[in-house]
Amino acid sequence: MWNDKKIFLTIIGVVILMVTYFILAHFQMMDDGFQYEGFTESAAMGHLDFKSFYGFQGLSFFAVPVFWLTKSHNSIIMTSVLFVILSVPLLYAIGRDLYGSDKAGIYGVVLFLLMPYPYVTLMRGFQEAALLFFILLIIYGSVNKKIWTPVAWAIGSIVKPFSLVLSPLFLKESLSKRKIKWLVFGILIGLIYLGANFWQTGHFTNDAAINSYQGNFDASNPPPLYKSFVLNTRGFLRIGANLFISSRKIMISPLVIFLGFLALYKNKTAPLRKEVILSVILNILLVGVLTYSFSKYLLPMAVLLSLSSIYYLLKFRWLMIIVFLDSVFVFIAISKYYLSSFWPANSWAFWLPYFCAIFLYVLLELNVFKNPNYHPNTE
Repeated sequence: MWNDKKIFLTIIGVVILMVTYFILAHFQMMDDGFQYEGFTESAAMGHLDFKSFYGFQGLSFFAVPVFWLTKSHNSIIMTSVLFVILSVPLLYAIGRDLYGSDKAGIYGVVLFLLMPYPYVTLMRGFQEAALLFFILLIIYGSVNKKIWTPVAWAIGSIVKPFSLVLSPLFLKESLSKRKIKWLVFGILIGLIYLGANFWQTGHFTNDAAINSYQGNFDASNPPPLYKSFVLNTRGFLRIGANLFISSRKIMISPLVIFLGFLALYKNKTAPLRKEVILSVILNILLVGVLTYSFSKYLLPMAVLLSLSSIYYLLKFRWLMIIVFLDSVFVFIAISKYYLSSFWPANSWAFWLPYFCAIFLYVLLELNVFKNPNYHPNTE
């Protein structure tokens, strides 16, 4: 019981720290953020305007009530902040359920704090923080065999389509007679979204994410979807760079990615191991054939590999010290792009999640979270 209380207080403490982190920051809408905010405000007035505002607009639907309540032109950012807060307990629960240990759950939170890109770039209106939440929700639902997982997958996929690669995690389970209606419902959500896009624009997606780099993008006349794909070796080589070269604003420490790959190879009893491997392969195949890609397109596999790495972080606790050292370069790369914009007056605040992660690790080493009291599904 006391361990449960300590876990609860720890999660609340991390949530308070992240709220403080955002309060100290200076939000500055940039680039695609204006498109998501514009769609949000248009939808809040009763008009779904896919033609004027490009991009996948799943997050905008959640931002509409926030705009109604606040009238803020940063409603898309505020909504993403809410998803970050919800991600903290969700990551703890996933780590706990995967490994049957409260310590593993805390390691999940530590790794979340060491993944700055999603919760930093939300301050410019980007959607990766919301995408991360839905990735986690899909993983949680898959691990615990929840019937609603296909719906989370469908919603996550209209936030960003990279969630699609997570379908192997739950697809087999969702084909049962009792659960298939939820899969059908999820597919219908996606079809309705694509249909509405097509009705207004003549394309299933009005997306500038790829071909806008080849010239000015006209939101009312997007390129055909097939022009976003090309088959060559460069796309696949870029994946390696986007996983392991910190200067490319990667998602998390390269050591964590390496440990995740190694765990998938060695830990043959890991829950959903084959499904995770297939999802990673699908993420590589999807991003590898894009005409251009960023590290954020690999967020699904980065999360899956991070969770897999906990196997070794629990087994060899000293590895975490190297992860912290490695993560410094991840944070420095992010800071070079965003520190002056989001923390012009208090640059020290940028490092709050990093030092919070170290503090949690110290608590783990002091055995504050001892006597694991939860057992994973063994079905």
